[in-house]
Amino acid sequence: MKYYNDQPGIYCMNRDWRFRETDISDLPASRRHDDVYDYSKAAGAKGPAEISYDDSEWETAELPHDWVVQKEFTPDAMLNHGYKMRGNGWYRKKFRLGEEDMGKQILLEFEGLSSKASIYINGLLCKRQFYGYNSFSVDISDFVCFYPAVNQLAVKIEADAWEGWWYEGAGIYRNVWLIKKSPVHIDYQGVYVKPKEQNDGTWKLEIETTIENSFGTGAGFRLETALYQSGKKVLDLPKKRADINGFDHVLCRQETVFEDVKKWSTEDPSLYEICVKCISLSETGEEVSEEDGLDYLKVSFGFRTIRLDAETGFWLNGENIKLKGFCCHQDHAGVGVAVPYAVKEFRISQLKKLGANAYRCAHNPDPEILQICDKLGMMVMEENRTFASHPEVLEEVRGIVRNARNHPSVILYSIFNEEPLQGTHRGMRMAERIRNTIHKMDHTRPVLGSFNGGYLEDEGAVHALDAVGINYNPMRYDEFHEKYPNIPLIASETASAFMVRGEYRTDEEHNTIGSYDDFCAPWGNTHRDAWKWINERKFVAGTFVWTGFDYRGEPTPFEWPSVGTFFGTYDSCGFPKEACELYKVMWKKEPGIHMITDWNSSRKVGELQKVIVAANCQEIELSVNDRVLERRKTTAYAQDEFYVPFEKGTLKAVGFIEGTEAASHCLAVPGEIYRLKAACSKEALMNDGLDSVIVNVIAVDAEGMEVPDADNLVHFDVKGGAKVIGVGNGNPNSHEPDYAAQRKLFHGRAQAILRNSGSDNAVVEVWTDGIGRTVVEIPVHQVQRIPYMESVSDVVTVGWSMYYRLLDEMPDVDMEINENDRNSFEPIEFHGRPQNVFTGKLLKYGIYYNQIKISRDGKRRFLYFPDVRGQVFVWLNGIKAAERTDKTTGELKIMIPNGEDTLYKFFVIIRNENTESNEAGICAPVMLVDCLGE
Repeated sequence: MKYYNDQPGIYCMNRDWRFRETDISDLPASRRHDDVYDYSKAAGAKGPAEISYDDSEWETAELPHDWVVQKEFTPDAMLNHGYKMRGNGWYRKKFRLGEEDMGKQILLEFEGLSSKASIYINGLLCKRQFYGYNSFSVDISDFVCFYPAVNQLAVKIEADAWEGWWYEGAGIYRNVWLIKKSPVHIDYQGVYVKPKEQNDGTWKLEIETTIENSFGTGAGFRLETALYQSGKKVLDLPKKRADINGFDHVLCRQETVFEDVKKWSTEDPSLYEICVKCISLSETGEEVSEEDGLDYLKVSFGFRTIRLDAETGFWLNGENIKLKGFCCHQDHAGVGVAVPYAVKEFRISQLKKLGANAYRCAHNPDPEILQICDKLGMMVMEENRTFASHPEVLEEVRGIVRNARNHPSVILYSIFNEEPLQGTHRGMRMAERIRNTIHKMDHTRPVLGSFNGGYLEDEGAVHALDAVGINYNPMRYDEFHEKYPNIPLIASETASAFMVRGEYRTDEEHNTIGSYDDFCAPWGNTHRDAWKWINERKFVAGTFVWTGFDYRGEPTPFEWPSVGTFFGTYDSCGFPKEACELYKVMWKKEPGIHMITDWNSSRKVGELQKVIVAANCQEIELSVNDRVLERRKTTAYAQDEFYVPFEKGTLKAVGFIEGTEAASHCLAVPGEIYRLKAACSKEALMNDGLDSVIVNVIAVDAEGMEVPDADNLVHFDVKGGAKVIGVGNGNPNSHEPDYAAQRKLFHGRAQAILRNSGSDNAVVEVWTDGIGRTVVEIPVHQVQRIPYMESVSDVVTVGWSMYYRLLDEMPDVDMEINENDRNSFEPIEFHGRPQNVFTGKLLKYGIYYNQIKISRDGKRRFLYFPDVRGQVFVWLNGIKAAERTDKTTGELKIMIPNGEDTLYKFFVIIRNENTESNEAGICAPVMLVDCLGE
């Protein structure tokens, strides 16, 4: 979803990966001289990094992919990671690039891998990535081959260590893209849009575009830039022409003044778009053909102003507002960290329903989150995970800024969370360098850290930052403001309150906490108390509540059998807890009232039932079966607590403003489960291969009332253009499988996540024993698809070598080859052309040699030469296997005999008999092919 469908040269790499969880190394299997010698050379990586490695028995994986989520829970695994074992694994994908791609820049973009990764192209290590939360790109232009050759992308994931103390999953858990660009092009993320409001109300719009030349020939180029609103062009900027040397970068600045802008805000998130075209020019100044010389990039942005003030807090577009935010980890029920775009969008829209206007990426920057927050009107604190100032981390920070700086939703950069060095001189020096790195790229947003201490020290990171975030300890807000009255303050992490959806009794023996907002972590506060501290202090810019959703791992306050946290305002499926209702009445302007209580048939008549009435009205009235029990004035933060004898019937709360009824809430005792109600998170799926939809299931009685104690096993039968990729129910103590087609209801609710898998409409049948089936049809809309880089299955043999000279007579194939001799036989690759050594030299013999390992798996195979020119003689393990003397060009197939040997030695002798072109040789990659029907 990150890229526009009409941007050229962008291909999704999410499909048809081969995957295996394994510790196989990229080192040679033996330690012989020739193996070590070969490994030490470029493209010498072994194991799954090799082009010819046999992955036919591996499973097929589709990205985003988290292999840990499919595992069973076990008490032997780390509690922080949700009691699921991690490990190491490999991903492999074969693909072809066309001849027309030669001379283009070829980039791979990874939006996120967990955790450490080594990326190989055709056996050549081209990138090590040590940070599992950041996006990055790899320029593979020098490492790829072109048609008819096959490229092998291999990614080794090492997830046996950890970066965080929560569930991190493992795998390529976000999207991967392949990007093709003309030789002179816009640099990766090379457009920076800087709108600035002027004193007269107009806006100065400056666009910085970095142009890159990926090859050695200098060239000219012209920039054409246009501004769009709602798809309609509203302004052309003056064109700019410049020259660029080979292997160089040029920074181009364009600016204009724009009037009558529509500002981006949380209520009206208006977006604009800049389209920058880079047109390559010939030596005479003519435009190069569009295919060879056009590159363009579309960048979404918004007009808005932000200001963070030490006395008055946060200002958006000149309006003083409180930040009402949530901290969120990135996992979701059923899918782990491999969360589809549509699920992320659902989660953020759920937070908006509570009156939230801000989102803290804790502690995982994600490009899709920023795109969604731009669109939905949610301000973002973008947060760096690793606190260090060495060059590697600083480059990661630059990547975060490049991802974030065009997004109007991003208002803050956080460079750390709860670091032991935060209050030290070392921490100050590190923070100062990171802040300086950010401000060199983007000086428009404040840089802060999220402190859990050390912010009152006379030295420390507080003195190197633009603002300070305090995690918890609200009783120290006043102390900090008194000592540092000129430093803006944000409550960067608050609450850490506990509750389980649907539970109203706390039973610590069974790892259960009730929903009355009366339990919190020792370091935290209840939801109501935490908001009171912030709302009563103008100088506190706002809050980020811990957390928006329950998340896996860090099972607080319990351990096994709990496998997730109890912090969430929503549960791990996005089903609302009672805390949601508290924030609605505390944060939203509309009059609201809600009762928190367990009013159902499991209660005994006459049993005193605790009832909390959350309201933002002046007075509330509580009644049961139309009998008024009490009417009282409301309290601002503590809400109102009642104890009501239970009786069958309806409990009702009414809120009054100025004596007039403004809001009401009724609870009636539900009956037995009668049917399952299914609701989808969106009306339709897009047939783009990336889209997903959430199907929420709720048990209801014959009157349509929710049955909160239902725990039936629900089945999801899906046909048509979708498939189930995960299930959940929000129970932090459940050990049911995440990857399945069924799930028990937890307090009357369960969820399945579906991914688009075809063009037919998706039909979902939801059922449980003894209850009729509920059928939901989800239309699948045909849309312009982002093109995919399709996988190929050809097994290309590598390791071929050719004797250093041609011979006048047929050579002796029984010749001894010293395994350490890398000079007599020279390495050679086949790329669609005959070998130059044969050109014009008729009746000469050339020798090719290779050793190919073939696994003994019962399959019959043949060696396939798609294009061989000249007379051909083939020996296999010293026995003549084939010859071709009747023609001088075409394909050749060599059947591999059945036997015990797994190492086959090939001698291929070619005699130049092509009198028409005087050319000979092996012209195309040699492949190992399975016999059909075997």
